[in-house]
Amino acid sequence: MSSSNSSTTTTQLQYAQEQLNRYMPMVLLIFGSFGNILNVIILTRKQLCTNPTSTYFLASTLAGCTALLFGSLLRVLDGYYIYPTAASDLYCKVRVFLNFFSLSLASWFIVLACVDRYVSSSKNVKIRSFSSVKTAKRAIGLMTILICSLFSPMLYCIRGMWAAAVLNCGPPSPTCQQYNSFNVLINLSLLPPLLMLIFGLLTVRNVRSIARRIVPSTTTTTIGVPSRMKNKDRQLTVMLIVQVAFITIISLPFSVDRIYAVLTISLVKSNERQDIENFLYTLLNLVQFINSATSFYLFTLTGTIFRQELKRLIFYYLPRISTTNETTTKRKTQLELSTIKH
Repeated sequence: MSSSNSSTTTTQLQYAQEQLNRYMPMVLLIFGSFGNILNVIILTRKQLCTNPTSTYFLASTLAGCTALLFGSLLRVLDGYYIYPTAASDLYCKVRVFLNFFSLSLASWFIVLACVDRYVSSSKNVKIRSFSSVKTAKRAIGLMTILICSLFSPMLYCIRGMWAAAVLNCGPPSPTCQQYNSFNVLINLSLLPPLLMLIFGLLTVRNVRSIARRIVPSTTTTTIGVPSRMKNKDRQLTVMLIVQVAFITIISLPFSVDRIYAVLTISLVKSNERQDIENFLYTLLNLVQFINSATSFYLFTLTGTIFRQELKRLIFYYLPRISTTNETTTKRKTQLELSTIKH
């Protein structure tokens, strides 16, 4: 390929990458922030906050909020070439660390939710006893510390590098590049979706096993489904399975890209090939943030109990807003009348 065609391709890819960083993160940030705020409100309501799976959902939502803030908002600023002129090295370290740390943490909390559903559907009473809000809070704390320790080397393996007035955050050495690639591949792209699928399938097996033991007679209420499999638990299980399927589908392209990056890390690549790979990485990395922006909408579509709590929330606040508006209107009218009289 001639140098002019290569230069044209590079320019087009850079322009496309610039537009992606400007507009796609903004859409994700707007819809994701709205959904995550409602998620936090609904998941902390009395009907749901006593369930360990809801606790994991809440933790994943909060991690997703962090991911959207440091992954989406800052990318929008990148699209307009807005960077910190000072302390750019520290900016890159903190930004990249929090980006991948929060994305990974959100996925691992869903893994813990899958483990909880598997535990809660077990035939063994001792195993079922681990399904509790207290256990969930402890697991969330331990998982946060673990993931933080796994991604903390990024604080060393990321540098801020200026090129033609553009700040690029990347590894300063091939060793750091290898570590970052393997770390993201294992702890974000491959292991969480794989464990979600494994424990999801084990949960489905347990549920089917319990369903086969139900006697279809009038005595079902006395020997039927245990309390752990009551309606709320079934709905939360459905919500979780749908989210796991969605996360797996969304994560698959990024996983393939990271596997390719690891396998070709030692190859000498042309500038055009590097530009294509950088563009694909940017696109697929942005797609990863869809997981952090869509959980509310998935819960609303798949969870009856979630929709019920959303309706209660709306019907609780709408009359209050209406009453407040009416009161404000009456006061304005009274003030206008008193002004006319005087």
